Amino acid sequence: MGGERASTIHMREAGKICAVCGVTLPPPHVPGERRCIGCGGKRRVYMTFFLRGAWHCQFLEEDCQTSLPRKLNFSDPRKIIALIEHAGAFGNLESRQAIDLAIDKGRGGIWLELTGEQYQKFKSR
Repeated sequence: MGGERASTIHMREAGKICAVCGVTLPPPHVPGERRCIGCGGKRRVYMTFFLRGAWHCQFLEEDCQTSLPRKLNFSDPRKIIALIEHAGAFGNLESRQAIDLAIDKGRGGIWLELTGEQYQKFKSR
């Protein structure tokens, strides 16, 4: 939910740095987003959540258009935070504070980095 420097975006889109962790990739630099060896098994999923009686969580593929079939409902917002922590999305204090603010507002979203196993759970109902 934070900003990304323009130079980082250009390097990521040029295939010079990993699209997930930002580590420098070895040549040849093929245009387009690529992932390093360590992030190769990870999948990016965008999670949106909103409060309407209970907390509803929906998940989108990396293209932000394709919805994943798994939808979750929670009565306690701490379960949303636990889910985000389990996916390892809290990389810094800023992202944690942004999620806390989004929960206070009653809606928000965050990118999750899922392992292959976690991703398959979201792909199934």
